[in-house]
Amino acid sequence: MAEVSSRNTSVSCLAIWAAIWLMFLMMRFSPLDIRVIPGIGPIMLVALIVALVAPIVATGIAGAALVRQPRVSLNWLTFGCAIAVLVGQGILFTITSWL
Repeated sequence: MAEVSSRNTSVSCLAIWAAIWLMFLMMRFSPLDIRVIPGIGPIMLVALIVALVAPIVATGIAGAALVRQPRVSLNWLTFGCAIAVLVGQGILFTITSWL
């Protein structure tokens, strides 16, 4: 696997994570009640699992790209963003009581 594709995969994982969390926030603050949509429960559960796993996968892939090419500054930036997302999500889940 090329180093650029590893970095792009990591950025894609972070983009998917951000899109899912923005979707959750939009649903939280919108007047639309999604509970009336048939079959939405399993879909939202899968979205939550993807949002939980995406930062871990992004950190691992960015770390692998960083090990393969440690002098490329974009690898360091991607790895730093993945670590920041992982730590931020960990803090979010530890300080909230809704889970």
